[in-house]
Amino acid sequence: MRCTSLPVPHGAPMASPDDGATGRPAARTTVVIVNYNGAHLLPPCLDGLARQDLPEGAFRTVVVDNASVDGSRELLARDYPWVEVIASRTNTGFAGGNNLALRRLDTPYAVLLNNDAVPEPGWLRTVLAPLEREPALGAVTGKVVFAPRFLRLTWQTPGFSPGPHDPRDLGARVYRVEVGDRDVTDKVLWERLTFGPEGTGEGRFRWTKPGGELLVPVQDTPGDLAEDIKITFRVAAETVKPLRIAGPNGTEVQDELGTERTDLVLAVPAGTALVDVINNVGGIVLTGGYGADRGFQEVDTGQYDTPCEVFTGCGNGMAIRATAGREVGWFDDDFFMYYEDTDLSWRLRSRGWGIRYEPSAVLRHVHSASSVEWSPRWVFHVDRNRLLMLTKDASARLATSAVLRYPLTATSIFVRALREGLATRRRPALRPHLLRVRVMASYLSLLAPMLVRRRRIARRATVARDELERWLADRR
Repeated sequence: MRCTSLPVPHGAPMASPDDGATGRPAARTTVVIVNYNGAHLLPPCLDGLARQDLPEGAFRTVVVDNASVDGSRELLARDYPWVEVIASRTNTGFAGGNNLALRRLDTPYAVLLNNDAVPEPGWLRTVLAPLEREPALGAVTGKVVFAPRFLRLTWQTPGFSPGPHDPRDLGARVYRVEVGDRDVTDKVLWERLTFGPEGTGEGRFRWTKPGGELLVPVQDTPGDLAEDIKITFRVAAETVKPLRIAGPNGTEVQDELGTERTDLVLAVPAGTALVDVINNVGGIVLTGGYGADRGFQEVDTGQYDTPCEVFTGCGNGMAIRATAGREVGWFDDDFFMYYEDTDLSWRLRSRGWGIRYEPSAVLRHVHSASSVEWSPRWVFHVDRNRLLMLTKDASARLATSAVLRYPLTATSIFVRALREGLATRRRPALRPHLLRVRVMASYLSLLAPMLVRRRRIARRATVARDELERWLADRR
C-alpha cells in the first residue's frame, strides 16, 4: 500500500497539534474522514466540522483520499486549506483508509466521520466528553439520524401466498416512488414494509407485505412540510385488489390495483408533520452472528435519549481512545468495508474496554451515498466480513455454526430457485448464486490469517468469548 501525505496549510477555523508558537493548546483529537470520489459530499461534511463549538485548534481534521478521480483533492486544497490530506494511490476501503491515518495518530483521541455525514454543532464536544471523564472507556458512539426529514405512511392491501416454494405473505409490487419529479425509490426506508429488491432495470421492484409502514424522504430542511407536494407510487399486484396508502391528518389515496403497473398519487399539504428517523444508536450482534444497527429505521421520538453501554460502536461518528485503538491494532485491513467497526468493537471489549452510547452527539447521514444496499458489492462484503468477524472473535460454537450454515443455506436457495424455474419454465437468475460462491471462496482464501488473528486475540483477551456473547441479542 503506497500513499503520500499532502499537508495543506492550517488556517481558520482549526490548527495543527503543534501550536506552541501561537500559544494555543495542542489538539486533543483528530477527526478522520475517508473519501473516495466524494467531492459532492465533502463540503457539507467539512462545513459542519467548521461549525463545531470547540476552541480554535482543539482538533485536527485529516481526509484520507482513496485515489479519487473526481477532483476531491483539488477541492480540499482550494476550499479547505485547514484540512490535512493523506493521498492513497489505491482505494484501500473504509478499514484501510482509516488505518492510514490512525497508525500515524499523535493525539489522545481519534474520531471517525463519514464523508456523507453532517455533524451538528455540539457533536464533537459531546462525543469526546465521556472519554475525557472515564478512563475505562475505549470508545464512544453517538446518535446517527438519516439526513432528510421523512413523511410517515401506512400501507394496506389484501395479502396472498405465492406458492409452496415461497413462504412469504405478499401484498403488491412497488416499482417506483417519486416526490414531485424526483425519483426517491432507493431512498425510501422500506424496512417495515417490503422484502429485498428483485429484477433489474425498469423491471426492478419490491414485494410489499400486506400491511406495514414506509418512510418517504420529502425535505432536507428542518421543520414540518414547507410546501404542497405530490408523491407518486408506481405499483402492480397479482390480481385486482384495493390498496390504501395513508399519512398524517387524514391524507390518503385508495384505488384498485391490477396486474399492469399503475400510478397512485398522494397529495400532501404544506404543514404536514415530518419526522427524523434513526440510522444508528450503537450496534448489536444477534445470536445468529449478524450485526445490526440499534434503532434502525425507527422514528426518533426520544426513545434512545439516555446514555448507555452498547456492545459495538458505529464507524460513522465513533470516538476512540488512541491507547485502546493501538492495543487492538485498529481496523483489520482485510475487511475493506462493512463489519470492520463491529470487529474492532468486539476486540476492544475482549480487552476490557467499555463502549458508550452518547445520544447528544448527533450526526445527519446520507445513507448508502457511497455504496448501494443490496448491490452485489454490498452483499459480497457484508456476507464475507460477517464470517471473517465471527471466525476471529466469536466462540468456536457460534463461528463454526455460522460458517457451515452459509454454504448449506446458499445450496438450499439455489435448489429452490431451480425448482421454481422448472415449475414456471423460466431460467433462474444465476448471478446471486455465483455471488455466494465468490463469498465463500474469498472467505476460504483468508481463513488461515483469520485463525492466526483469532489465536492472538484469545491470548491477549481479558474477557472470555463466552462472557462477551452475553451481549448478543435475540432481535434488533
